[in-house]
Amino acid sequence: MKILKIATIILAAAPTVLFAQEAAFQMKGTAPKMFNGKMIYLDYTKNGFSVSDSVQIVNGTFRLTGTVDEPTYSRMVLDQEGKGKLMSQNVGDRLYFYLGNENYNFTIKDSLRTATIKGSPMHDAYTAYLKEIGGGFMDIIDAGNKAFAAVKQDAPDANEQYQAIHEKFEARFEARRVKELIYAENNPNSIFSIDALIDASNKRKLSEIEPIFLKLSKEVRQLTTARQLEARFLAERSIKIGIKAPDFSQPDTKGKMVKVSDFKGKYVLIDFWASWCSPCRAENPNLVKAYHKYNSKGLEVLAVSLDDTKGKGAWLKAIEDDGMPWIHVADLKGWSNEAAVLYGVRAVPQNYLVDPQGNIIAINLKGEHLHTELAQVFGD
Repeated sequence: MKILKIATIILAAAPTVLFAQEAAFQMKGTAPKMFNGKMIYLDYTKNGFSVSDSVQIVNGTFRLTGTVDEPTYSRMVLDQEGKGKLMSQNVGDRLYFYLGNENYNFTIKDSLRTATIKGSPMHDAYTAYLKEIGGGFMDIIDAGNKAFAAVKQDAPDANEQYQAIHEKFEARFEARRVKELIYAENNPNSIFSIDALIDASNKRKLSEIEPIFLKLSKEVRQLTTARQLEARFLAERSIKIGIKAPDFSQPDTKGKMVKVSDFKGKYVLIDFWASWCSPCRAENPNLVKAYHKYNSKGLEVLAVSLDDTKGKGAWLKAIEDDGMPWIHVADLKGWSNEAAVLYGVRAVPQNYLVDPQGNIIAINLKGEHLHTELAQVFGD
């Protein structure tokens, strides 16, 4: 089956200045008897860290409570088939929405995706926003994957059908991005304007996004995701070859704080990666080979993981499995990793080679390019 791969969506916090917030969120729901015993999973972000919760539907009802420091883009999953969270969150009955400290009353009839949700002004506003820009991101992804799955793999024109579907949904996403930019222009006080600009920035140049961003209200620009987007603007202008590598400090695998400036006087490759990143894992053997060849000549590696708190075990296991003997750090905030935000990292693997004076001398070295560059620095 073909899978529609257009862009990556991130669960990230984004507070609102539009709605008054209570002290906590309260979720209550009803569901048909056929869902008794089924699990509901909730994932959201709080204080930069991923939070997970779950509840079982009992006697046709469920309830979840908690708090968020800011309204946050969240995911709820109903495991209808009892396959477990991992399977259900990828292809099962899912709902993506903004979670704030409000009341949510769910009425489930046949699926969570089509549930009626009342009591939350924020959810009503988010639903209206999605309607205005052309639908939810994951809804479009799911529709595309359904269209791909409907193509008979042995059809003589299967590749042509796949290409036609891809073009159709790319056009749909492009039309959505145009509407997102218009929405942000017209709604400077809305948290969803940040949501719109971040999504549009996946395909648009940041130089096109920044002028719209600067017209947003001061309150909106102080939000967590707004500050992260602003950091990308700064990184695009400042994280370049020839400039001083920005310093940062993060804990290593044993909790000891490590700084970029600790490597002054040495060449250090700052490598952003994650245990769940297949291209990263595929590149690791190449990096191990380079490290063993040039470490004695003065090369160090500082690996910054974009794993989160739930992925700490996978992070430590990947370090061992891939045989990476260098220093590893992480603040376990996932894509909100403060070093990644500082460097404007939006995809992994990504790396920066820093000279003994602390200046960036090369960016994004992979494969043979890594060996060629290191041979020029250290001699083959």
